[in-house]
Amino acid sequence: MFNQFAKYEDAFRDWRRDGMPGLKSESYSYVEFLTSKEDDQRSRDGTLWPHQWEAFLRVVYAHEILGKTEIGADGLLLNVVTGGGKTAVIAAIIAWLRVAHGVQKFVLLCPNLIVRDRLQDDFEGGKVFRDRDLLPESALSAGLGNFDLTTLGSGIPGGWSSLFSASVILGNIHQFYQSNKSGQSNLAGLMNGPEFAVFNDEAHNSPAPEYEATLSKMRERTILRVDTTATPDRADGKTPDSEMIYEYGVMDALADAIIKTPVVYQPDIKTVQLTYTDAKTGERRKVEEIDWEEVDRLGINATQWVTDDEPMRQQMAIALKRLEEQERRAKGRFQPILFIVAVCKADAEKAAQTLNSYFKIRTLLVTEDSEELDRKKAQELGRQGKGGKPFKAVVSVLMLREGWDVPEVGVILLLRKFGSIVYGQQVVGRGLRKVRVRGIDSAEPQICAVVDHPKLEHQWLWDLFNARKRVGVKLDDLFDELDDLPPPLPKQDRSKPENWIDVPPVDPDYSDEGEFDVGDIAPPPEPIERWEDALDGITYDPTVIEITKVGITGVTGQELGGAGWKTIHSAPEATDFVGSAAVVSDEVIRDAVKSAMLEMAEDLTVEAGYAATYKDKVYGALVQHVRKKFLKGSSLGLAERADVEFAWRMLPQVKNKLSKMPGLVAGIVEHGD
Repeated sequence: MFNQFAKYEDAFRDWRRDGMPGLKSESYSYVEFLTSKEDDQRSRDGTLWPHQWEAFLRVVYAHEILGKTEIGADGLLLNVVTGGGKTAVIAAIIAWLRVAHGVQKFVLLCPNLIVRDRLQDDFEGGKVFRDRDLLPESALSAGLGNFDLTTLGSGIPGGWSSLFSASVILGNIHQFYQSNKSGQSNLAGLMNGPEFAVFNDEAHNSPAPEYEATLSKMRERTILRVDTTATPDRADGKTPDSEMIYEYGVMDALADAIIKTPVVYQPDIKTVQLTYTDAKTGERRKVEEIDWEEVDRLGINATQWVTDDEPMRQQMAIALKRLEEQERRAKGRFQPILFIVAVCKADAEKAAQTLNSYFKIRTLLVTEDSEELDRKKAQELGRQGKGGKPFKAVVSVLMLREGWDVPEVGVILLLRKFGSIVYGQQVVGRGLRKVRVRGIDSAEPQICAVVDHPKLEHQWLWDLFNARKRVGVKLDDLFDELDDLPPPLPKQDRSKPENWIDVPPVDPDYSDEGEFDVGDIAPPPEPIERWEDALDGITYDPTVIEITKVGITGVTGQELGGAGWKTIHSAPEATDFVGSAAVVSDEVIRDAVKSAMLEMAEDLTVEAGYAATYKDKVYGALVQHVRKKFLKGSSLGLAERADVEFAWRMLPQVKNKLSKMPGLVAGIVEHGD
């Protein structure tokens, strides 16, 4: 996403140097209140961090000096890394609008309950304004510090009845949708009151038709809209309609020591034992041990390297070793947390069982079906008392992503492959926020250990953090990440503005009607008209490959950012795990099959060149196919448990065979009912 403020940077710098001419006197007084007495270009200690100060001043400049006709007609966007303190910036803008512009109402929008809970904690009773000393005494004595909060939904006291009287209205964006009566009522109440400022947190969720429609409707009464996000570029390639005016990314935050230093650990694997099993009967047909270099020829699914029983336990052993190291560094000041990310509920339940029963680590499982109490427990993990038996691990299926900010997360274990830069960044971001409790100096270095697997092929994700390697470290060398962390790279600032170039605007009258030589392209396959017969004719080999033993020589640790050292740690002591495998519940395994078929239907539809909206036809055909081939004609809900497990093991083969049959999916779309 392009920074629309770049062309104003010179004028903005001159404006600050010249004493901020053109500001309202009330705005000037408020900015002066936040300004350091020793340096008029810095914020006062205890208020805003340097990058928060930069973001705040750009909002003030854009709103008062440039105006909406120049920038931000649909809103201003601040792109600030996770752990960079977006909430404090929001609070400073709210305080400025109240003190300098007399704004009485502020609407905080969020995409989910987790983000809502975090914002409620920050704004309840004006906590964030007090913690950051954002209100001058004159404003407090004049009664301008009254920021009554009402939170919509979930039975929280307040709600619609206090929507008119509240100063700060916090709600899930869906609670203002016009497609439901409650949303219509909330929106009507808001639109019939005074003008307001809108803060759209986690704004990368905005590009959805109803989301956009709601923001568009609010625009009629909106004085200022400010969007905040750490990942403005969504997985679907869309971006918010607001204009980005400030960027503060991972590398900036590492250079300023605002966030933890991420360190990635991967096993160095030498040999792999594979067991060939009949997925239907459970009969073991063959066992072979092969070298690591040979495994690619077998086409093993990437997630098997972290979800089959043996490799999952191996990865957990690595993660728990890192957790022990983090506990030693914590020195009793807090309880570090292991955060595990799974791809589906079946894998998540299996992981939680393995940690609870095999490793004896008290673990919390959080999925979309979890009770609100478990969600609350996840949010409060870092606040657990030191006594009793606190949770040391939490397992999630991307449920705990944006908005879940528990600084005590010290280790992240990836039990899934990320194909999306957005999701990958959001998950790693859960561990970037520094722990700030009594006894920890702000300059104390902190790390977040990410346990990855080479077969997940996440190097593209680590490249985003500018990964480099430290060579010449032997297996038995002792290495302390905290003592030996290299100094971060110097922060890159803009210089030599005379060498900058402007990106020319797109000419709306230009039309490219030329022809391009794209070479010989084979025509798409003809849709198979009798696709039912083609499906029925597919045969499957019930033999599945399970990874039953992994021989590793060590664990590679690689720092991301800075000088990017690389070191090798000893392998976990236990490589032969003993004990029964975790067994997921009946409900979860059936739900996993359904979810996998839904995902498969969409993938097959898009791969065949059709819009995802046609996936329902493919899903219907897929359900009937799975019933015939693996469920003995029964529905998923009524089939025997053994048959459901058989279907679960065979689904990767189903997708492989269907995707390799030209014209099959096209036939389902074109000729299906």
